[in-house]
Parts: sequence; structure tokens; C-alpha cells
Amino acid sequence: MSFLRRVAQKIGRRRKAADEPLLLMTAAKRIVELENNESRPPLLVCDGVLSDGTHSLFRAWKTQPVTIRQYELHDVILDRSLMVFIQNGRPIVDTSYLQAPDLVTNLTIRPQDLVLAPRGQTVMAATFDHWHKNYYHWLAHTVPTLFTLRTQNFKGNLILPPVYPWQEEMLRAEKFAFQNQEIVQDGKQYCFKRALYTDYVRGTADFAFSPISAAAYRALAKEMGITGHEPQNLELFIRRGDATNRSMSNESELTDALARLGLTVVSPETLSVREQVHLFAQARLVVGSLGAGMANLAWCRPGTVVCELVPEHHQNPCTLALATQMGLRYWGELVETGIDTENHVSISLKPFDVAAITHRVQQLSAYARQYAVRGEGAE
Repeated sequence: MSFLRRVAQKIGRRRKAADEPLLLMTAAKRIVELENNESRPPLLVCDGVLSDGTHSLFRAWKTQPVTIRQYELHDVILDRSLMVFIQNGRPIVDTSYLQAPDLVTNLTIRPQDLVLAPRGQTVMAATFDHWHKNYYHWLAHTVPTLFTLRTQNFKGNLILPPVYPWQEEMLRAEKFAFQNQEIVQDGKQYCFKRALYTDYVRGTADFAFSPISAAAYRALAKEMGITGHEPQNLELFIRRGDATNRSMSNESELTDALARLGLTVVSPETLSVREQVHLFAQARLVVGSLGAGMANLAWCRPGTVVCELVPEHHQNPCTLALATQMGLRYWGELVETGIDTENHVSISLKPFDVAAITHRVQQLSAYARQYAVRGEGAE
């Protein structure tokens, strides 16, 4: 029976409530284990306790033990809006990344939105999640996936969204810019005869110690011209600028105070990827609020000191996980926001305590001058 006929038979068919959820391990025709990562503690500045008794956030945290796999799926349909695959009329529920469960379980094939597979379609590779416009998500999910495909000498085509210039810059560095691509549009559903799905895409390694992810970042930095011998003497503060999520009313005041201390103020969105890579490869201290700009820690050298300003209503250790992967020394500074309910978007009800943060940065700057240049990291 042809692929198109099988698709036609499944159109409009809902999964029965009695069915077990369809998972990747069941849906895949072939599974390749890429890495098996054990839990490990982070590398904290002064083991998380400064000489004055101040404690870092996340002192008891460890990376998650995970196994990263790649799945070969046959006769599947990708719902572009949710970035969830469907097989035999049923959603493969664990291809969902942070989607509302009811949206996934109620997902069906929509005939009017279906894009059929062309004759002779080659194997396709999923590369991104539904937050692909976010710099962190692209680095954490897409870059390790592309690196894996490149090391496998993948000869098929990439499933990609319409890309921004900075994403095109990364694709070119990954040697995929001129590869055949399937550009998928929001609202459509795409048929694929064979599709590769890698666990990085769904964030499985977000809180893990992933040597492949670390190797992917180092390889991309090398393609951008990094030698590993750059002077490590910059102290950077990442502005969030116009970012609305978790914004602070007096960021400009904090920016001015840190600039007076000698920190270089960085607005990553104004720089090319190459410029960001070269800037952060020279850092001995990076200060910034939880957010996409902190993904530039991927370019830092082992031993670089990181001071993350973590809002009390969204204490997410994703930056710490990245720092741990790259062998960086981390300090988590809790920022009071006056918001009791956990969420990742609320604007703070309180301003930055500029004096307290400035003092902490001075402490960490002194520490960085003493230790970061040694290049000590997690191997």
C-alpha cells in the first residue's frame, strides 16, 4: 500500500480514548543511542558559599541523568504549529515540547492543511522546536542536532522554519546552508516517508551534562574562527533591553552602575553570531539575567565566571546546566521580584537592588581575576 494511500485512510481519524499514548520508542522503526549521561554536580564559585557567608542558588542541584537517542520514523505527518509528529492518525505525544497536553492529545490530521510527500522524497531530519525564534532554544536544541547529523555524514534533507539571518549564519557555519531543505510553514501539516527525530529537539538534554552538546558548541565556535588561545580578559554585562518577559524597571540604572565598574555592556541582538562568539570567547566574567542572551555562555572558555541574576518567580537552572556543560564557574544571585507564583513571563514588581548586585559583581570580579584565567573546567 502506498504512503499516500495510508495517509488518506488516516485523515480525520481521531485516536480513541482507550488507546495508550503513542511514544517515540514505540513509533520508531530504528533507534540509535547517542549518549548516556550521568548526573553530576555543577562547578560553583567557592562551592556556592562566599567568604561573607552568602550562598549561591542551586547549591543542591545536579544535572539530570538522561539517555539521548535518535529515532527513525516512517510514514509520519508533522503538525507545524505544535511541532508534533502524527503516525497512523495518532500524535506521537513525546515529540511535544512544552505544549499543553490537551492540544497534543486532541491533535488530528487536517485535510485542508496537508502537504503530501513528493515522489522520491529522501529521509528528512527534524531540527527545531516551536520556539525556534528564541536564541537559547536554537542553540540548545538545533545546534546539537545539526552537529550530530554532520558527524553522521547525513545525506538527507533538513526540516527547517523560515530562518532569520543569525540562523542562516549558523547553518552556513555548520555546512548545511546549501543543503536541500524543506521549509515548513506555520498552520500546515507535512507528510514524510522517513524522518529522523533527535532527542535534543525536544529539550531532553536541557538539564543534562551533554558532551555532544558541548562538542557542538566548540565545533561551531571553531568554524567561527575561535582558536582557544584568545586573551581571556573581558568582563561582560548582558542587557535584556527591550525583552518584555521578566523585565526589570531599573535595568538601565544597573547597567550604568556595572559600566562604571568597568564591565562591557553587551546587547547580543545587535551583533552577528560571529561577533557574539568572539566576544564571549574572551570573557573571564559574564553577568546577566536569566534569558536568551545567556546562551552565549556556549562560547565561553572553561573557567569563565558566570553571575546569573535569577528572578525569584522563575528559578530555572537551564543556564546553570549550560555552564556545567562548558566547564564554567557559576554563581546564582536571587533577585526579589515580589511575585509569588512561578511563571516565566511576569514583569517584576520590584526593581533591582543595584547596590547589592554591584557589590556581588565586585566580589566575583576579584574571584574571576584570580581563578578564571587558569582555564579550570569540567572535563
